[in-house]
Amino acid sequence: MTKPVGYLTNSLTGLQGEAGVFYDYILAGNGLFLQAKNAHLAATICIAPQLVRGLAPLEESIQLLHGKIPMYFLNLALSVLCIKPDIEQYLALTWQDNYSLGVPSQSQTAASVTYETLPGTILDIHSHVGGVPPHFSGIDDHDEQGFCLYAVAGDLRSLFPTVNIRIGVYGYFLPLKKEDVFV
Repeated sequence: MTKPVGYLTNSLTGLQGEAGVFYDYILAGNGLFLQAKNAHLAATICIAPQLVRGLAPLEESIQLLHGKIPMYFLNLALSVLCIKPDIEQYLALTWQDNYSLGVPSQSQTAASVTYETLPGTILDIHSHVGGVPPHFSGIDDHDEQGFCLYAVAGDLRSLFPTVNIRIGVYGYFLPLKKEDVFV
C-alpha cells in the first residue's frame, strides 16, 4: 500500500523503509531530514540536526530540475516591484516548457497582497513596502506551506533592492543564496 508520507532510515548500507508519495522523513546520522520531489524541484533539508549513532549522515541539497533560473528574471522582477514601492506585490516565476515571469490577478495594499496561483509556479516572489529590508514574516511562514521556492524583496526605494530566498518543503524552510537558484 502506498502511503502519502514515508519514514526511512539512512543506514550504513543505504536508505531503508517505505518511501512516501509526497515526501519522506529520513533519520540520518546527523539528524532528521525531509526529502521531496515534484516536476520542478528536488530537495533534501535538515529539519532537526542531531547526532544519531549507527546511521550514515545525509547532506542537504536542492535541485532545480529544469536548470537554474537565469538571473535576468530576478532583475526583471525587482524592476517591476520597484515601480510601485508603496504596496505589496506578487510575481510568479513559472515553468511551461521554459521559465517565464507572471503577474497574476491580485489585490494589493500597503500591508498585504492576495493573488491567484499560476500553474507551474516554481518561485513565489512578493515585496515588502518602501525601504523595509526583506524578511520572511510569521504570516509568510503560515502561508508558504507548499513545495516551492519563495522570495521576498525589500529596500525597494534604494538603488539596489535586496531579496531573501528560501525553499519551502511543506512548512519546513531552508534559506538559500541567490547562487543556489539563479545563474
